[in-house]
Amino acid sequence: MSDGINDFYSSLKKRKSHIETEYRSLTPVSFQRFEEAKKVLPGGYTRDAVIRHPYPNFVTAAAGSELVDADGRRIVDFCFNATSMPLGHSDPRVVEAVTRQLGAGTSLQTMTGRETELATTICQRLASAERVRFANSGSEAVMLAIRLARGFTGRDVIVKFEGSYHGTYDDVQWSVSAPPERLGSPDRPACVPESAGLTANNGRTVVLPYDAADTLSNWMADNGDQVAAVLVEPMANRIGLVLPEPAFLQAARQTCDAAGSVLIFDEVIAFRLGYGGAQARVGVVPDMTVLGKSIGGGFPVGGIAGRSEIMDLTRPGHPDRVTHPGTFNGNPVTMVAGRTTLEAMTAESHDRLNATAEALRQRLRDIFEGLPLQVTGAGPMFKVNATSRDIRDHRDAVTVDKTWESLASLDLLNKGLMLTTTLRGCISTATTEDQTEALLAAFSDIIRT
Repeated sequence: MSDGINDFYSSLKKRKSHIETEYRSLTPVSFQRFEEAKKVLPGGYTRDAVIRHPYPNFVTAAAGSELVDADGRRIVDFCFNATSMPLGHSDPRVVEAVTRQLGAGTSLQTMTGRETELATTICQRLASAERVRFANSGSEAVMLAIRLARGFTGRDVIVKFEGSYHGTYDDVQWSVSAPPERLGSPDRPACVPESAGLTANNGRTVVLPYDAADTLSNWMADNGDQVAAVLVEPMANRIGLVLPEPAFLQAARQTCDAAGSVLIFDEVIAFRLGYGGAQARVGVVPDMTVLGKSIGGGFPVGGIAGRSEIMDLTRPGHPDRVTHPGTFNGNPVTMVAGRTTLEAMTAESHDRLNATAEALRQRLRDIFEGLPLQVTGAGPMFKVNATSRDIRDHRDAVTVDKTWESLASLDLLNKGLMLTTTLRGCISTATTEDQTEALLAAFSDIIRT
């Protein structure tokens, strides 16, 4: 890394003590609540995604695109709970629908018809969806999709891609954020456990480089007859919200067809790319699609949509049935919130939101011109990457200066603007022009100081 780049990053790092002191002065109630949380929650947390140094802010209310924290500060939200709130917080349409359902029952050991309505909406939008099964998180949905692929093919091996996150299921928690010294060969990355407590992989999961069509094609030509499924993000979240080259996803489709393997798209986040999800944008139809976040309208949800001949393995009475119990699968509150949200997100709504976000990304690029900062993203999402390297895959993404990103995020929070600690963000239909202008001004201030 050149001295000029080091100098750029060091300017903000020299302000670390000042930024943290300002944060502490703004959030004394959040600090106290965190001290209380540490007495009963390990380290004070029960969700890794909200970990923040020196401590997280506690939010007591949210409406539209604004949060109110425990200290009474109004904060503009550019996270929307990891992209799961396309209409913003407490949208009146969702609140009304959920309130009606609360009075009619929240959790019933029977069908309600609400699950049918949301499934029908999903089938109308996703090219891959002939049948739908609901779960309670994206992780659960990935788990069932893999189980279905193994049941359908009679094979064990799952192919995933370096740097891709697919939830907390054991068979996919490999090589998500592996450090540079453990990556292995570029053509055949090492299979690195993401967490303690994972049992030996024993070849059940194979890791290949993201956005490398030839590598995928060659490996599948030699080994495809062992592969139950290729699990891929049509937009890679942890890598930096990047879209691969069209040839990569086309190769995934072609090699799965040739090998008799199941192609699974993880659209837990990528579904936000448009009315028909990411698959409509990239023009490739998978066999199954894993869903979550936005299809629940702000409530816990997971979904698996796919070809009927695969999904019907869960059908009662099937001789080789794949079972999928779950007390809260398809609970009516989530179902009505999800359906109301999807119905409000029309094709025109998606187009307007995506155009606004693309303008925001371009203006960020203009502000950062000549600096070691890369702006990535698609649809309503964006990310600022503290690196001089173009981001295409995990090996590009690991070059970011995480300390700079985390400090910039805390500085933004001090200014009343919330992004993730890695500077990921998104907009909702509730986001205003004044709020995006405030974000642009805040970034301009950060790079000047």
